Amino acid sequence: MKRMIFIMFLLVLGFCLPDGAEAASTLQSKIDAASKGTTIEIREGEYNETVNISKPITLIGKGKVLLRSCEEEPVIAISGEGVILKNIKVEHCGDRKEDMAVFVTGSNHILEGIDIETRGAGIKLDRAADVKIEDSKIVGEKQGNGIDLWKSFRNTITNIKISNVADGIYLEQSEENILFQNTIQNSRYGMHLMFSDDNLLNENVSKANSTGAMLMESNRTVVSNNKLSFNNNSVHAQGLLLYMVSDTKVTGNTIISNRVGIYIEEAERNQIDNNTIMDNFVGIQFEDANGNTAERNIFVGNVNNAQAIESANNQINGNYWDAASKVDVTGNGVSKIPFIADPYFLTMTTNVPEYQLFFQSPGLILLQKMLKSPADQLLIDSTPLMDMTSEMENEISASYRLWSMSIAMIIVSFSLFIYGRKRS
Repeated sequence: MKRMIFIMFLLVLGFCLPDGAEAASTLQSKIDAASKGTTIEIREGEYNETVNISKPITLIGKGKVLLRSCEEEPVIAISGEGVILKNIKVEHCGDRKEDMAVFVTGSNHILEGIDIETRGAGIKLDRAADVKIEDSKIVGEKQGNGIDLWKSFRNTITNIKISNVADGIYLEQSEENILFQNTIQNSRYGMHLMFSDDNLLNENVSKANSTGAMLMESNRTVVSNNKLSFNNNSVHAQGLLLYMVSDTKVTGNTIISNRVGIYIEEAERNQIDNNTIMDNFVGIQFEDANGNTAERNIFVGNVNNAQAIESANNQINGNYWDAASKVDVTGNGVSKIPFIADPYFLTMTTNVPEYQLFFQSPGLILLQKMLKSPADQLLIDSTPLMDMTSEMENEISASYRLWSMSIAMIIVSFSLFIYGRKRS
């Protein structure tokens, strides 16, 4: 009898005391025990804990791996050098917008296949260098930024799907970073650069945001081959905003259906060339911006192709304007009639916003012709192109074909619906 009571006591004690083997199986315990260069394979399952990685090891999720935490600290914190993180889903459910799912400092880390859901920020790079973030996804609740860089250099961010955050990718005092083939939507700014020089934004898609991309006091940036579209859900929305920017190259971009396609303010020595600017309310707008060049761009279907205020000293030459009067007397593909954009309406609505109700009204058009703006306020392309390049024609015709097919499919679907109702 005593023997039986003693055995039962041991069993109860075993249930009450922490299981040393189970405690050792936590991810953090495995990380702490691992030597440099070790690869840890995380078995499929949900792990409700935070982890801190400060040595060069590799963590790879096998199957569906979820790390989840509602604490104030990041779910995953990375420091040191050479950490590799792959195929892991991270969920941060904390309520503070300054919280983040993943925190990274140090250098030469790789984050690949990371799926993040967060109420705050997604990934924060703080004084991080030569980090690669690729093939991942971030979904937020419009409180924190998707990927936030602070004093971080030479990082590469590739093929990240970001939605429903404050700013998709935010850089501050961060230089020589590459943003390549990312897709950002339903956020405030798609890509937002502050005081960050020598960065590359290439082949990204930014759509249905307040602003597709904003550069503020960020110089020598290359913005190339991006698609900035449908950024029009605010009265201050634009595809691309250059504010107090210099020596930046904007080339090969497709900028469609924004409130303002490209807005250039207090900026100088920037080059805008070979962009397709289509179906925006205003194609390109200069304000107190001088010394910039705009060449070989295509302006099609914009309600107002161009406007300029206090921006007389820009070189606007050799662009295609669908609203231009065209006469080619020499056969060189250049119209003899300059294209002139008068800021009369913009000046009026700046002082009295209610005048926007009269946009394109016959009376306002007559008034503009009678009371022209001073010559030094006009935006003039003295050599407008007669035709678009073949590449631009193909791209624009493809866009129109897509719209036509969509409309046709809607009509057919509606017709079948009506026909079905009649038969029933």
